[in-house]
Amino acid sequence: MKNLLLFCCICIVVFLFYFTNKTQELAQLELPSLHSKNALLLNEQGEVLYEKNADTIIYPASLTKIMTAIVAIEMTEDLQIQTIVKPQTIAKYTAQNASMAGFNAGDFVTIEDLLYGTLLASGADATGTLADAVAGSEYEFVTLMNNKAHELGMNDTHFVNASGLHDEAHVSSVRDISKLLRYALENPVFYQMFTSKMYTTHVPNELTIANSLFTKMPGMEGTIVGGKTGYTPEAGLCLASLIEKRDQQFLFITTNAPGFAWTPPPHIEDALTAYKAL
Repeated sequence: MKNLLLFCCICIVVFLFYFTNKTQELAQLELPSLHSKNALLLNEQGEVLYEKNADTIIYPASLTKIMTAIVAIEMTEDLQIQTIVKPQTIAKYTAQNASMAGFNAGDFVTIEDLLYGTLLASGADATGTLADAVAGSEYEFVTLMNNKAHELGMNDTHFVNASGLHDEAHVSSVRDISKLLRYALENPVFYQMFTSKMYTTHVPNELTIANSLFTKMPGMEGTIVGGKTGYTPEAGLCLASLIEKRDQQFLFITTNAPGFAWTPPPHIEDALTAYKAL
């Protein structure tokens, strides 16, 4: 009996030793040198597997649109409600050289159309129209965004607009963006849109919108299952991605990769680096 008890104790000690070391190994996951200056990798439980300057204040660029989308989803009971794209909205964002989904002034669109235009094409024409439709103005909509950020404990974050266009006061951190994305992915509507590769709108001429992530770097099936890219000269290349490996999902948030929106995508290369290291 004593020998059996001793054997059981040894087994428990060995198990705890292995489990502790395995946990430490995951928590200290080493990645080869990344292009991005800021990075955070989380597992399904929200545990940090890798981080690099995760609390540094950054400009979130179009990662902002994750908040825009989840706020609009939560504030809208019927995604098939129609609204109209205003000429002044198109003119405003065209003048700022913002990325556009391809809506035209006078188009009748659904909230669903605008959400896909926001998340897949990163269109400021979609976010501007969405903000007006949901809250009456972008100013009022941004208040809703900041309230949600406060609710989620995003203490490094302050939004000034719904599109992510550069503003010195429009800031966040990759840790805050990870809190936002984890929360948003719990919503099935958001999850479906975030992981979609293509969508055809309900506007009369049927606008087809492709996910900019997959058009920048095709052939990622089975690795990166969804994501939101972003870029401004001040923010660098940014990516909030959902990675899948061995039937597990991971979040990888990066910002401040060098390059331009039209160059080879080092931020996506960083996500593939994380995938290989898991």
